[in-house]
Amino acid sequence: MNSFSPVTSRFVAVSLLLLVVLFALFYLLFPLINLYGEKSERLEGLADQLQRFEYLVANEDTINTELKRIEDMGSDGDLFLSGNKPAIASANLREFINDAVKRSGGQLVSSQDYEADPVPSATPIGLRFQVSGEVQNLVDLLYELESARPVIFIDELSVTSASSRTREARTRNRRLSNRAQPNSLDIRMDVVGYLAGEGK
Repeated sequence: MNSFSPVTSRFVAVSLLLLVVLFALFYLLFPLINLYGEKSERLEGLADQLQRFEYLVANEDTINTELKRIEDMGSDGDLFLSGNKPAIASANLREFINDAVKRSGGQLVSSQDYEADPVPSATPIGLRFQVSGEVQNLVDLLYELESARPVIFIDELSVTSASSRTREARTRNRRLSNRAQPNSLDIRMDVVGYLAGEGK
């Protein structure tokens, strides 16, 4: 039986030791390191989640208030006309426009319903009306509509001088000196509001 020389024996021993070390690294140590990394990452995620939950619990009242406000805006609260039928919503829109014209200082001449373009998940309620007034009345009326709740959109706006329309009236009524001078602007406007849900 052949025996290894001392040098060869040491080389074989060192090689076997390296193989054992490499085996330990690849099959024992590295998996443990990977497992530790995964657990640490999972722990950080849970810590972040816990922090978010703690924030939600600490601010529960504020969050509930905001959710209620958003829910109201998404239903028939701030954005949509009130009423459960298009006819009721139309009457509410007409009443709102009448009040807005009065607050602006203009004079409502006429108003009538009109068919506005349809939109998904809502029923359009259109109103076409005519107002006589001055420039400041128009500015005030536009501000009323722009800041309105429920939301009112202007589809069409036409502003013309009322002089040609009132020329004959002035001639006929010239003898009535105590009569107020006619307004200088003829304002025609198409507005639309929305009723939540599809109309039937």
